[in-house]
Amino acid sequence: MKVAIVVLCATTLVSGCGERMSPREEQQKLMQVPGYREAKIICTQCHKLPITDLHVSAAWPSVITRMDSYIKVNNRRAPTEQEREAIIGYFQNAGK
Repeated sequence: MKVAIVVLCATTLVSGCGERMSPREEQQKLMQVPGYREAKIICTQCHKLPITDLHVSAAWPSVITRMDSYIKVNNRRAPTEQEREAIIGYFQNAGK
């Protein structure tokens, strides 16, 4: 029984030693994803840049549409159609 517990603990520790990136490395990786710059400019007019897995991929177009209405009501700079598509692409693809 003790051996099984030791093996289980050792396996858990070793499996946690994978190639996990630091938060800084993860941020730098996200900054390379197309659409990051546009998302950073537009979204941070009102709030922090959301994490990309906040919503499922298919939900992002409707989220961005909803945010467009908030942007207009609050007299912020709305994204161009090209920026909007880039932002949607960023949120749909960055977490993959």
